[in-house]
Amino acid sequence: MEEETPLLIKRHDSKINNSRLFLAVFSAVLGNFSFGYSLVYSSPVLPQLMGPDADPRLRMGTVEAAWFGSIFPLGAAAGGLGAMLLNDLIGRKLSIMTSAVPSSIGYLLMGGAANIWMLLGGRFLTGFAGGMTAASIPVYISEISHKDVRGTLGSCPQITAVFGALALYALGRMTQNITQCDV
Repeated sequence: MEEETPLLIKRHDSKINNSRLFLAVFSAVLGNFSFGYSLVYSSPVLPQLMGPDADPRLRMGTVEAAWFGSIFPLGAAAGGLGAMLLNDLIGRKLSIMTSAVPSSIGYLLMGGAANIWMLLGGRFLTGFAGGMTAASIPVYISEISHKDVRGTLGSCPQITAVFGALALYALGRMTQNITQCDV
């Protein structure tokens, strides 16, 4: 099978300029950073929501905490299935951009939550967005990359998701130290 010409490469001479390609990949994998961040969001947040100092409207028991931690993958499964349709209907690039809508709404719901249902809805929506990006970004990167860098760039979504998770763990650790110093 013959190698097709990547979508972003315009060959005016024999030298390939990767700057536009790297910028496109970097822009795309920001969605995976958010996916990794959202995936582990419950880890540093749950102790705060289950503690005695939690807002009474948001305080969680064991059952609510279990739902808060597990509703994200349910949203991710739905988002992945939705992305299968969107990828063919509107393309990978627009699917990736569309994923910002449920992600933003989800974070706004969690940030302004007045009750547990808003927190759960926010987690579901961020999971939905994460599922969309997980299904769209690797395909998009493989389509726009030329064969010399396809393997390297193809690993970027997973690495970026891991960095998103690490960033949240570090942020959770720093905020834990701040709140402990205030007490």
